[in-house]
Amino acid sequence: MRKFKQVVLISLAAVTFFSCKEEQEPDCQTEPAKLRVTVQPVFGSETLYLDSVYSTVEGYDVKFTDLKFYMENPRNGSAVLIDAGLFDYRERGTLLMEGEGSYLDYSSMNANLGVHSSINHNDPAAFDNASMLNIANSNDMHWGWNPGYIFVKVEAKVDTIADANPLFDHNVVFHIGKDENFQTLTFSDVNWSDQGSHHELPLKLDMETFLQNGAETIDLKNEYTSHTAAGQEVLSMKVMVNFKAALTPY
Repeated sequence: MRKFKQVVLISLAAVTFFSCKEEQEPDCQTEPAKLRVTVQPVFGSETLYLDSVYSTVEGYDVKFTDLKFYMENPRNGSAVLIDAGLFDYRERGTLLMEGEGSYLDYSSMNANLGVHSSINHNDPAAFDNASMLNIANSNDMHWGWNPGYIFVKVEAKVDTIADANPLFDHNVVFHIGKDENFQTLTFSDVNWSDQGSHHELPLKLDMETFLQNGAETIDLKNEYTSHTAAGQEVLSMKVMVNFKAALTPY
């Protein structure tokens, strides 16, 4: 009798295993849902490519050479996608962040442009190895001397003289950090697109809006550098506010 019970139990286990394998029921093997947030830089109606030439409202020709920023704590209520995403257009393309979860939990999203003061001055080597806040991943987006993270980095070369000679000898460098320049982001009624293997939220970064956000214009001939140092407070804040306005759902 005992032997008969063992045979029955083994048979039932085999049926359950093959039933799961054949029918691929979710309870048997469920892959975590993947979410991805991307950012496409544009210049007005044009796709923006690094090292390509665009014209400002003042008539300058500009080549953007580096675009980077941190988006920290992307969330909707108690749902948090990941700790932080790092956009690096040259090295990572349009990818901002990837995480696991249901897109239904993120019908809207709040996030930080920059890194909140509660962790901005933490040891960057103490973050999880997979975190974009870890020093191995943040690379030149962390200041050792500050200490703290660079929130937004924009670098460019500009030709400020309207003639036939393309002389891009005017360097633009915006490296903005520090707690007082921290900004918050709100994306309402976002639309996730089904990409088969994942759901994707596409954002765009309009660098034309960055340079001319209503009355808040950044004139690259006269406003061309900030390392968030003393005396650069007004330009540093303008860079952050305009960058925030330039970042919207696509």
